[in-house]
Amino acid sequence: MTTAAPGPQQPARGRRPSWPRRAVLASVGGTAVAMLALSACGSTTASSSAGSPAGAGSAGSASGNGQTITVAYVPSAAYEPLLVAVQDGYFTQQHIDVRLTKVSSDASAISQVTANKVQVALSGFTAGMFNAIHQGSGLKVVGSMAQEAPGAPANALVGAVSPGKVTSLAGLKGEKIAVDGGAGSTGAYLVAKALAPSHVSLSQVTLVNLSPAQMAGALKAGTVAAAYMTAPYLGSAVSAGEAKVLAAEPASTGTTGVIYGSAFAGTPGAQQFFDAVAEAAGQLQGTAPSFPANLTPVAQATGQSLAALEKEPQYDFSPDLEPSTALLNDMQSVFLSSKELNYTTLVPTSGYVNGTFAVSLG
Repeated sequence: MTTAAPGPQQPARGRRPSWPRRAVLASVGGTAVAMLALSACGSTTASSSAGSPAGAGSAGSASGNGQTITVAYVPSAAYEPLLVAVQDGYFTQQHIDVRLTKVSSDASAISQVTANKVQVALSGFTAGMFNAIHQGSGLKVVGSMAQEAPGAPANALVGAVSPGKVTSLAGLKGEKIAVDGGAGSTGAYLVAKALAPSHVSLSQVTLVNLSPAQMAGALKAGTVAAAYMTAPYLGSAVSAGEAKVLAAEPASTGTTGVIYGSAFAGTPGAQQFFDAVAEAAGQLQGTAPSFPANLTPVAQATGQSLAALEKEPQYDFSPDLEPSTALLNDMQSVFLSSKELNYTTLVPTSGYVNGTFAVSLG
């Protein structure tokens, strides 16, 4: 959806109101939505001055005078609170040094935080994450990120218009569906949820691992019958007549979040990092995610123009970024059913979800 820039009565960046965060949370449901993976990658960092936007190079840093924290993330508007926290100096206020490392996929982010190469990952929740948790990695899911906002969808399962042989979700049985990350990915879970009402399971379709930029071409060529697409590729393919929406992602759906490595979760910087990102999330309420001042670091991180980002559907963010145990249980169940996990019994969320960072905000 396109939202207007703030008027005279709006705060310049949508700064957090003065009411308690826990009261606000009661009116904001769900967790985060699927994200757009871009091609920037690598583990090197390039520092920027405190309070300046991160993402101009392969990474950025927020300078403080305490613990140094390295964060792996896929450049996306789904992680706007992280980027705003760097730009607006919230990490510096917490006296921590934060270095951002762009990666090209959820799998890479999960791999790096599992190996303690980075302390934090902002990533989609994947089968690989659940397998790592089951194997004793000590990973902790501590927060949510973006969630689908009402209105024009940012994410949807679409069918090909040409050759156009699929006109319904039920018609996808036996067909190929493009998904960023393939089987076991966040997108695979979202495909499963979209197909479920039509009684089509993941075992009855073939998931093809394609990047978001490749999906429209595959739909047009007929090499896949459908694709799980994200903004800006979704809107572009639909407006060009290359795809039609079969199932839009429901509002408040969320599949990405904040993941702490085992060695980091118990350090003083863990709460300080969360507080800074939650401060930015509290700032990003209502239409604030689409304010130019808040989109500026997203534009720098993703390489998209500010004008293009303003036209895309915005995301919503819980002001406390509290993780959803129900969502994580459901994702784990779907991955178990599709045989993407190397175990057969659900791992209790009590073993890997830590909501105390959000609760500690007060």
